Amino acid sequence: MTEKIAFKGIVVRQAAGRLRLHYTGLRYLKALYREIGERVCTVSCVESVTLNGITENILICYDSGKRMADRLPEAADAVMEQYAMQAYRTMKEESAKQAAVQDEQPAGDSKQILTRLAVSGAALALGNTVLKNYAKTELLPIPYLGKFTTFPALVSMGLTAPLLKSAWQGIVRDKQLNADFLTVTSIVASILLGQSFSALTIIMLSDVAEFMTTYTIERTRRSIKKLLSVEDAYAWKLLESGELAHCPIEDIMIGDTVVIHTGEKVTVDGEVLAGQALVDQSSTTGEFLPAVCKEGDKLLAGSIIKSGVVTVRALKVGDDTVVSRIINMVENVASQKAPIQHYADQFSNYLVPLNFLAAIAVWAVTRRADQALKMLVIDYSCGIKLSTAAAFSAAINAAVKRGILIKGGAYLERMSSANTVIFDKTGTITEGKPEVVAVRIFAKNYTEREVVALACAAEETSSHPLAGAIMDYGAQLGVETPVHSDTVTVISKGSSTMVDGKCIRAGSLAYMRENKIRVPRSAQMPADVGIATYIAEDRTLLGVLCAVDKPRTNIRRAVNNLRGKGIDEISLLTGDSKEQAAAIAAQIGADSYQAELLPEQKAEAVLKLQAGGNGVVMVGDGINDAPALSYADVGISLGSKSTDVAMETSDIVIGRNDPMLIPQVRDISNRTMEVVKQNFAMVIGINTLGLILGAASNISVFWSAMLHNMSTIAVVGNSCRLLFYNRKQEKE
Repeated sequence: MTEKIAFKGIVVRQAAGRLRLHYTGLRYLKALYREIGERVCTVSCVESVTLNGITENILICYDSGKRMADRLPEAADAVMEQYAMQAYRTMKEESAKQAAVQDEQPAGDSKQILTRLAVSGAALALGNTVLKNYAKTELLPIPYLGKFTTFPALVSMGLTAPLLKSAWQGIVRDKQLNADFLTVTSIVASILLGQSFSALTIIMLSDVAEFMTTYTIERTRRSIKKLLSVEDAYAWKLLESGELAHCPIEDIMIGDTVVIHTGEKVTVDGEVLAGQALVDQSSTTGEFLPAVCKEGDKLLAGSIIKSGVVTVRALKVGDDTVVSRIINMVENVASQKAPIQHYADQFSNYLVPLNFLAAIAVWAVTRRADQALKMLVIDYSCGIKLSTAAAFSAAINAAVKRGILIKGGAYLERMSSANTVIFDKTGTITEGKPEVVAVRIFAKNYTEREVVALACAAEETSSHPLAGAIMDYGAQLGVETPVHSDTVTVISKGSSTMVDGKCIRAGSLAYMRENKIRVPRSAQMPADVGIATYIAEDRTLLGVLCAVDKPRTNIRRAVNNLRGKGIDEISLLTGDSKEQAAAIAAQIGADSYQAELLPEQKAEAVLKLQAGGNGVVMVGDGINDAPALSYADVGISLGSKSTDVAMETSDIVIGRNDPMLIPQVRDISNRTMEVVKQNFAMVIGINTLGLILGAASNISVFWSAMLHNMSTIAVVGNSCRLLFYNRKQEKE
């Protein structure tokens, strides 16, 4: 789990003139200790300050006779609270670096394990049939060592070779006995006791459990690759000869010049050299209204040219920003371990010495080596490790089949414990497609249909989202667009055309004023009503059409569903106006909202919630949400728009425009953690029973191995139930 920064000082000790306060997270501010000390010293009664990063304590020496002495803890808190965000940011960065160094996955794929199973199975079959009379024959009649030269013993040692390497690394590199060392010891002991077939059985059953886990992980990777199906991106490269070449984006180099036309997606980060265009930057800025980009402006990959043509010099290019990172993420998705998996690995390794102690104790009491061997055959570690890996992989697979990409088990665990969900507005809560919701007519001799028809004439050839909303509204009313002249568009302001010899204009309030059209205060629409498009004939205002970006279907239902699954706080963050934010927050039932935020401010809002002890899920849809998505405990991208950017910045990617998939992610995570807890209980319970039976009864080594490995297979099988989550949901 993510550490909680707490900059409310806890008094460790206070004596005359000395105060020691503890601040959790102080160690992340080492570079600022001098500055912090100086600021605390500005308090009138403070004489000296000492900060200790190891104990995370601050020792303050002060003059107890001065006025501020009795309020010193509050004064210190006031200073430290200003550094809470910096401490949390540093902590997140260090955690990310540690997470980048992932534990290695078990060696081998399912085909290799199947080969091992075939070899061990054939050896068992031959040793008990055709070679039955020779199975125990020692090729080298050497005391003790000769036992390793029988047919089943040779096969067992050959199959054990990879485990020997892992066991040796555990001793040399990790300075501890691991599960593989325990397995090797039990196999060697079985052979020395003349029970080489029991050794083969231990190997075969262990491989069965590992095959189930590996197969689940491989199936998950195949599902993820199928979901991604990343298409090659192309760009029009301007050659030195002045010709345009249509080439793959990977052939574009920094400094090359590309030309981007109407309707095309920007595939490089660059600077506009020539031309002017209306650009949809909703994936990069969060604002659904297009912006004008002209010479000298910067363009980011993922934006879409709505109208116009621009020539751009490429500043950032190549697979490194999109394709390669996605592929790398896919290849490593199964290795993104959850904290509970690391705990399981550590816990299982701690239990290995318990088996050796139990074996020594049983031998000391019974003086029977075969009885002591059963303590080595039955261990907890294998079941605990495989059951967590299988559970998370099966859950990720089930999610992928619903169009949900989860980049690792860690995010499932964090999702299950989160209590706060933050939504971005544009393109996440809303569809990013405005609709006309209100029309006001100011000319007495015009009807609504007539005004809308004239508006359609002015907007017919425009690619602006508001023009599209007006055209859609006209289609709903069934109006016919009148015959008109060519349209003149002033980018980001409005457009005009001639109808029956009269100039029809449609655009913003500023566009009306520029053309000397009087708009009385009573006709000016407030921002909370929607985005206004004013319609005028020559110098006369005819009416106004208001459009809003409506919330997605099912978003309110998704919010209510999240509350039912344990989410306490639903918040809205947006770069839009306060009026728009308030209206949307009320519609979806959010508990709070913040408006007019820059991307960095969204990230700060996330950090503040985390610093208060909350597990935060951030739901966004593009580059502008990237800082907040990365700082959140879980970042979720919703919708198919700007999928390449979303896959880079988010922990969970929902490829469909369905908000109801968000509570489904919560449900999958909750069920996964339930299965993991069930697995722990089964492993501990069954193996504890096996140890008791092995020590107190005459159960054979073979049946001890069978009991242990069947418990491992059982928990892996229990984990695989998550593969059928989809079918269960469909029935419900």
